[in-house]
Amino acid sequence: MPNTDIYLTVRASLFIALAIIFPMLFHMIGLGSTFLPMFLPIMLAGIFLTWKYAVTVAILAPIISYLMTGMPPIVPPVLPIMLVELGLIALSLSLLYVHYDFTIWLALPVAIAIDRFVLWLAVVAIAPLLGFDHPLFSIGLVMSGIPGILMQLIVIPLILNIMRKTAPTYFIQNRNQRR
Repeated sequence: MPNTDIYLTVRASLFIALAIIFPMLFHMIGLGSTFLPMFLPIMLAGIFLTWKYAVTVAILAPIISYLMTGMPPIVPPVLPIMLVELGLIALSLSLLYVHYDFTIWLALPVAIAIDRFVLWLAVVAIAPLLGFDHPLFSIGLVMSGIPGILMQLIVIPLILNIMRKTAPTYFIQNRNQRR
C-alpha cells in the first residue's frame, strides 16, 4: 500500500482524538473511572496500527488529554500509571493479535489481564507512599474497572466483525502489511 506512513498517521490521529473525546463524554456523566473510556480507542489502535504507532497513540493521548482537560490528573499519580497501562495494553494487543495471530477472543483477555496485573503492581508500590496501607485498596482499585472491561470485551469484537463485513479488503491488507 503506497504512503503507508501517511495512512497510519491519519489513523493514529483519529485514535488520539477518540481517546480524548470518549473520556470527556464519560466524565460528564460521572462514569469515567468505571468504564475506562480512554482504553477503548487505545486498544483499537493496538489492533489496527503497527505496534510503534499504537504505543505512540497510547502515550500521546493521555498527555494531550491532560494538557487540554486536566484529566487524567498527575496528583494522585493517575497519569503516570495510565501511561504505563495504556502503552502496555496497546503493545500487548498489537503483538498478540497482529504479529502472533492470536484470535481476538484470546488476545483481548490476555492483554487486559496483563494490564490489570501491572495496575495492581503499580498501586501496591505507590499506595503506601500516599498513605493508603489497607491491603484491599489495590484490589478494589483494580476491580473498579470491571464494567469497563466488560464493555471492552463486548465492543471490540463487535467492531472487528463490523470491519470484516464492511471493509474485508481493507481488513486483510491492513493486517498483512503490519507483519
